[in-house]
Amino acid sequence: MHFTRRDFVKMSAAGLAMGGLAPIFRSPLLSRTLNAATFGGGTSPKKMLVIFMRGGNDGVNTVIPYGDSQYNLANRPNIFIPETDALDLGNGFAALHPGLSAMKDVYDQGDVAVLHRIGYADLNRSHFEGQHFWENGIPGDSATEEGWLYRHVAESYDLDANPLAAASLSQKLMLLLKGPSALPHIADLGTYGLEVPGTTQNKLLGALPNGSDPGSGVLGWYGKDLGSTHGYDALVGSTGLAMGETLFALENAGIDPATYIPAAGATYPDAANPEGFANNSFPFFSQIRDAAILLKQTDLRVAGVEIGGFDLHANQGAATGAHADLLATIGHAVRSLSIDLGAIWDDTLVVTLSEFGRTSEQNGSNGTDHGEASCMFVAGGSVNGGVYNCDATTWADGDMFSTANARYVAQRTDFRNPLGEILDSHFGLTSPQIDAVLPGFTSHAGEPEFDALGFLPS
Repeated sequence: MHFTRRDFVKMSAAGLAMGGLAPIFRSPLLSRTLNAATFGGGTSPKKMLVIFMRGGNDGVNTVIPYGDSQYNLANRPNIFIPETDALDLGNGFAALHPGLSAMKDVYDQGDVAVLHRIGYADLNRSHFEGQHFWENGIPGDSATEEGWLYRHVAESYDLDANPLAAASLSQKLMLLLKGPSALPHIADLGTYGLEVPGTTQNKLLGALPNGSDPGSGVLGWYGKDLGSTHGYDALVGSTGLAMGETLFALENAGIDPATYIPAAGATYPDAANPEGFANNSFPFFSQIRDAAILLKQTDLRVAGVEIGGFDLHANQGAATGAHADLLATIGHAVRSLSIDLGAIWDDTLVVTLSEFGRTSEQNGSNGTDHGEASCMFVAGGSVNGGVYNCDATTWADGDMFSTANARYVAQRTDFRNPLGEILDSHFGLTSPQIDAVLPGFTSHAGEPEFDALGFLPS
């Protein structure tokens, strides 16, 4: 190849020194110098995959509060799930939707924390704003187009030393990983590249400019803008630089999804091996497979994937149906990751998010409408597995209708609280660092919605 990573690092440093690039390499919410510290002495890097379940997941039918007498056929005549069909979670109160049987296997190993009644104050039940707030980590702020996970990356990792520290493995760049510096956006690892073989790719990629040498190929084209004082040119240059860094990292790791064999019988269903899953689930399973490959074979630390379809206003189904199929997809993905990640499972978290829950009473179309609190799952070899916020001590009878308008499950824990616990206990960030990622987080200390749940070892 006509370039080395040292070339990229030198070019990055030069760009920063020129000043014109500074605004695109720093987050306006960060105030400290980047570092590459690894929690735990640098021996086992901590990793995380975030799964965004878009559309607003029905938390009541996902983690079912059978201890609440209001979960009944009268309130949910067509979507009620009998307790005999559900998967008992062992606390005498809650059970999982039967579609999550694969995740239940991981739960039974002690590797899943089930977090219920997660949300935020003054939720307005808009998909756009709800997803925006969950991804930028600032409820009420519709203007900030920067993800909390991006800020974690910028706060914690040296992107010159590790250009593949983070990636959005999705069809569209997730706001979760959007910010001033370009991070890799990989819709399909199998086609991410210049799509030409061997030496032809090397020639097309070319080399960065070096002194009077204008460089060549794609890198020469992008590299010419790195010294520009024009904001747009500088942005183009840095984006090309990030692309080159990413392609170099993937080539250096020998990534080839076509020949990848998951460990220990883990599977990622596709058209050739559907395993009973519908065709529309295969792009998501491809994202999960790509995440597993990168987490195992590169120094990727955090990634985001997404799956849609949870906005089930009509024909939601009960133990079977549309919601069951979506949950089965999530469950299979979590179980496959728990098997495939093998030696790094203890140092990895898989975290699910969704912008809000659903109405506690079904609607006239055999579905549910936009609600308030929902549930999260945090899976990994180091979690304190169990159920949080869904037992007799945290859920009073009738709490299915605990909001002021008596239509929804009220939040008990602000969603930033589990995120803060992950940043603290998993990644080892300090309080000032957590405040840089989740602005104002520590100012909420002492508020009940910010009491630590304790799903990770302290």
